[in-house]
Amino acid sequence: MNLLDGHKINYHTKEISDMFEGRLEAPIYVEISPTGICNHKCLFCHYNYLGHEGKFKKGKILELVRELAEIGVKSVVFAGNGEPTLHVDTIEAIQLAKSLGLDVAMSTNGALLKEEHFDILAKNLTWIRFSFNAGSEENYAHVHQTKSDDWHKVIENIKKLKEAKTRLKSDITIGSQFVLIPENKEYALEHGQRLKDLGVDYFSVKHFYDHSHNEFEVKEVISEEFIESLSKEAEKLNSDNFNFLVRSTKNLSSKRVYTKCYGLEFIVFIDENGDVYSCFSHQYDKKTIMGNVFQNSFKEIWASVKKQESLNHINDCIEKNSCQPNCRHHQINNYLWELKNPSIEHVNFI
Repeated sequence: MNLLDGHKINYHTKEISDMFEGRLEAPIYVEISPTGICNHKCLFCHYNYLGHEGKFKKGKILELVRELAEIGVKSVVFAGNGEPTLHVDTIEAIQLAKSLGLDVAMSTNGALLKEEHFDILAKNLTWIRFSFNAGSEENYAHVHQTKSDDWHKVIENIKKLKEAKTRLKSDITIGSQFVLIPENKEYALEHGQRLKDLGVDYFSVKHFYDHSHNEFEVKEVISEEFIESLSKEAEKLNSDNFNFLVRSTKNLSSKRVYTKCYGLEFIVFIDENGDVYSCFSHQYDKKTIMGNVFQNSFKEIWASVKKQESLNHINDCIEKNSCQPNCRHHQINNYLWELKNPSIEHVNFI
């Protein structure tokens, strides 16, 4: 299993112990959605049902980043329900977070990056992931629901970021993600070659995960034979400087071995309206909201009764086998469930 299908929670043993003892002081990483507005409306987007509205008021993201660093959060990701580069504070917030000792990352469609951004991103981001889900101008316009000119802009912007990385001797990992759907499947292999030629570090083909509120419906099942063939051809493109990853289809099942989500406190999502969630997929369920950073400090929210009520609601009232396949906490939950409920005998004979 590659790391994109796995987890890294095992490297945070103190936080695991603190969580089980009810004294975890902060999540390990926080995703911030600067704005719900997006310049694209991808066919498969899980968040189209939310309407792509709302945004942080100017200056609030910077205030939030300072607070997250102060309470011990280790990393922040700028992504969310919209396109993060549409918010006036995002680039400055990236620089601030890095200066405060946080690891920083961003997911973006990449179409709105400007000349002045590339050096900043190369110097401050641990990784960047481009959502680039098509293999031609026409296919891009259809899948991303945008104008075909954006196809060329993204290619040029990836090229410029790679140039900045090389020139500045930066350690930034440049990745690209491709959500595999019937509308783009025939382009996946050639797009992987294109991105390798552009100098990205990896190209990840991710399977479409159905969601109870998703507006997009897959009308054609992509066969295992196609996936297997794509995986074999992808391996031929791998090198010391490039990984072509076809994500595992094993995670397409919603079946869970766990009945409790122990991983909820380690990853937190703050949407463009200031609402704090531990579970990204249930934004339509207001009982999963921990609090709101426009009304209270994050530290107050983390210690609040409402936070605990939201965790209890997820664990006691939501049927885990009805959740979307491979949610962000899924592999963490598998690992922590096994720690608490070992499936092997004689665990003390190590």
